[in-house]
Amino acid sequence: MPRTSTATSRAASIPAQTLVVDNGGYSIKAGLVSSSTADPAPTTCHVIPNCIAKSNRDRRTYISSQLDACRDFGALQFRRPVEKGYVVNWDGERAIWEFEFGDKGRLKGLEPKNVNLLLSEAPNAPQRVQEMSDQIVFEEFGFSSAYRSIGW
Repeated sequence: MPRTSTATSRAASIPAQTLVVDNGGYSIKAGLVSSSTADPAPTTCHVIPNCIAKSNRDRRTYISSQLDACRDFGALQFRRPVEKGYVVNWDGERAIWEFEFGDKGRLKGLEPKNVNLLLSEAPNAPQRVQEMSDQIVFEEFGFSSAYRSIGW
């Protein structure tokens, strides 16, 4: 039985796709990048509203990209989970990520356990914000690996 090197077995266990997310205050820019040279699929970047809006007229709630279906913006109340570059409402951000990375959003069919994550964050982010980010990324969504980078 041939022996495989440790580097080869590690490379085989690393997911072939990386989700790049710039989690901005107004919008989320996200796209999947393939690290496989055998699958040169084009990278598509999605610009997703980073908000939850509620209509006062019909009491409907719109989560992120559902705003595309909204026809009357006059009576909407917007809640944004990011202020001054920092996530201040993790429940709201979790709802947006669940919708967008789930079966209904723009990145439908995403299996976080089979995907690496590259996530931008504001410079000098407080330790608590970083801890909450790690908790959401690994415990709630179960991404294979994650790297936080300062967004420019």
